[in-house]
Amino acid sequence: MTEPGFNEASYLQLHKDVRLGVEQGLFKSGWEHYQKHGKAEGRRSTRFDHENHSIKNYSKLVRDLIASHPGNLDLAMAKAIGALTLEIYQETGDKHVHILRQLGLQNGYAIYDLACGSGRTAAALRRHAWQGEYRGADIIPELVEYAQQKNPGYNFFVHADFSINANDATQDMIYSWSLFTHLQLEEIFLYAKDCYRALKPGGVFVFSFLTLQDRMHRELFKNRVAALENGVTHGHLDMFLTEETINIMMVEMLGFQLLGYTAADDASTTPIGSFGQALAMFRK
Repeated sequence: MTEPGFNEASYLQLHKDVRLGVEQGLFKSGWEHYQKHGKAEGRRSTRFDHENHSIKNYSKLVRDLIASHPGNLDLAMAKAIGALTLEIYQETGDKHVHILRQLGLQNGYAIYDLACGSGRTAAALRRHAWQGEYRGADIIPELVEYAQQKNPGYNFFVHADFSINANDATQDMIYSWSLFTHLQLEEIFLYAKDCYRALKPGGVFVFSFLTLQDRMHRELFKNRVAALENGVTHGHLDMFLTEETINIMMVEMLGFQLLGYTAADDASTTPIGSFGQALAMFRK
């Protein structure tokens, strides 16, 4: 059992001498080296660091929300992932489940919730009586702790690395809501690359994204530009993608098969309305 956040593949990639030692049989694994030597030596165990924009921005956001909602942790955890009310929090989770079922989600599947937040999708899966192997990863400990408390029997963990904490070809589905909306292209690519590794042949990968093709997202972009013109900086990064860019990365560079896209304002996306972000869907 490794400690939260340790990533074997990343550790070996970051430290070529350790990788050589494992290949030569000096250590059984990178984890063994880290325990015996690497941690004391101050070696990085993931490609993340404490200055990463995601950790800095969202750690502060979550802690500020908890402090500003004394006695109402549920609402603080809902707002931490963008839901202004508990009703919206639950409704959005229901939309997640509908989308996953449209893409073939079945009982017994192994699914990976990349950037699980406070467990919104997990709670919806439980409400809809889904049964299977659930793994939820996030970089913010407070969100993971809350999600685990609210969803006993599901597996949540902190994983601060641009990777999937699962063995090769073990996952039937990997999904990510509102993660690639806040990452740089290089970070998105690293996550997607490891999604391909972790998915079973035929497995599905779906994620949401912002795009200037959507009028509402365009207004968000214009507001950010206006703020910057007036010397105001935002607390987090917003990334706007195009289908062409996504296709180049996912299909041409990584080998995914495109299943399709859904527009952010498409009211037919779920029985209870549009998703609010565009969706990209792929198969390994």
